[in-house]
Amino acid sequence: MNNQRKAVYTERRRVLQERELKAQVIGYGEKTMEEIVDAYINYELPPEEWDLDQLVSKVQEFVYLLKDLKSKDLLNLDNNQLKDFLKEQMSNAYDLKERQLEEKHPGIMREAEKFFMLQQLDALWREHLQSMDSLRESVGLRGYGQKDPLIEYKNEGYDMFLDMMINMRRNVIYSMFMFKPAQNKVEA
Repeated sequence: MNNQRKAVYTERRRVLQERELKAQVIGYGEKTMEEIVDAYINYELPPEEWDLDQLVSKVQEFVYLLKDLKSKDLLNLDNNQLKDFLKEQMSNAYDLKERQLEEKHPGIMREAEKFFMLQQLDALWREHLQSMDSLRESVGLRGYGQKDPLIEYKNEGYDMFLDMMINMRRNVIYSMFMFKPAQNKVEA
């Protein structure tokens, strides 16, 4: 728990001190695209049997700006080419999103990146702490199953922490693409 706390607070401090978080958010998006490909492509099947429609649907769920992406655009790509293509498309979509927002609200993308990273990190960290408390209470019963409760707690806690960080990354990229600032109403 102490190592996890240090990692979260180090990340939080870094986000607060950084002025330019775009590269990190793009990195989050690239990692998310890789995970989507890995989740929706069965590498044991030949590429012509891959369910590219489902893959495209999931990509569009995260990056709505890729609404024109079609499964036929992905035909004849191997898994590495597919990942590279989707990462490039996501990065281009992010640049488009940035141009659209910065046109009306200069500087808002940098603020949004910082806001969503901190928001997700804080919210998921609180959930993680509650989950760890629940795990601590329940792991004692593992001793009856001839398992060392301390080892079980450490292993499950580590897996939960990794899941939390993955969810943080995915939530940030989703939030950044869905972000639409409110229009200021001008009174006449």
